[in-house]
Amino acid sequence: MDDVKRLYNRSDARLRSLSQSWYAVFLGAAGGTGVLIAGLVISAELLVVQAVTMAVVLFGLEYTFGLHQRSDDADET
Repeated sequence: MDDVKRLYNRSDARLRSLSQSWYAVFLGAAGGTGVLIAGLVISAELLVVQAVTMAVVLFGLEYTFGLHQRSDDADET
């Protein structure tokens, strides 16, 4: 269990160190891949369209609003 926690913490630190645009790309790709895999498991129609739509929406929201950025970064002057 410690190995999983250590891997999560390293992954989290690496993702938080990415710029807002690269984080948005990662989030969009991860969301699109997740929808694609889930669709393959349940064999839904319009699978690729759903996966691409999810990827674009997640990318757009993260790139626009930058929710992964910590609020204490903005307080520094």
